[in-house]
Amino acid sequence: METQHERRKRISNRIIWGVLAVAAVLAGVGFQLASHGGPGLLVQSNGNEVGGSFRLDSLGESTVTEGDFHGTWVLVWFFDTNCPEDRCQPVLKSMEHAYQALHAQGVRVSPLAVSLDPFDENEALRNYVIPVAPHVMPFTGTPNMIKAMTAEYHAPDQKEGDHYVPAPRIVIMDPSARYAGTIDATGDADALIARLRQLSKR
Repeated sequence: METQHERRKRISNRIIWGVLAVAAVLAGVGFQLASHGGPGLLVQSNGNEVGGSFRLDSLGESTVTEGDFHGTWVLVWFFDTNCPEDRCQPVLKSMEHAYQALHAQGVRVSPLAVSLDPFDENEALRNYVIPVAPHVMPFTGTPNMIKAMTAEYHAPDQKEGDHYVPAPRIVIMDPSARYAGTIDATGDADALIARLRQLSKR
């Protein structure tokens, strides 16, 4: 005959297994929603007109989010490594010059170059970006994340020949992760520096 202690133990075990089963189902549903539920579940605007949250992979294969850059002015620009060097590398250089100019004044800046091609290899990204812009941080993301980010950051997500169309503008987020403005991605370092100085003095 089952004792009261054994009965309580049996009921407790059933409750534990029930909770674990529910947690597994919820985790599976969450994964499916995040993978297939649309951009709104991957990137949140957080009240911003342009920009918002993200989850990207660095060259070191660690994951970063917008929270990792709080306290700095964030520059976000989209490109890919098949972009002709004379078209895209001037933009990377201007982001590098902006970083150096403001860093010398004590203004913290985080320039991010996000690949529109989710299959860009880390080595290709490193070789494309670092030699011309060592302080610009290249990132990749899953296809769904890139699609969600381009929608939130108002960047194109279309190909032109063998490469993606680079974003025509650089998005600027302030140290509180609020949208501050944009600037044409022309590769004009002086214009980018002036724009950041203007925004940082508001």
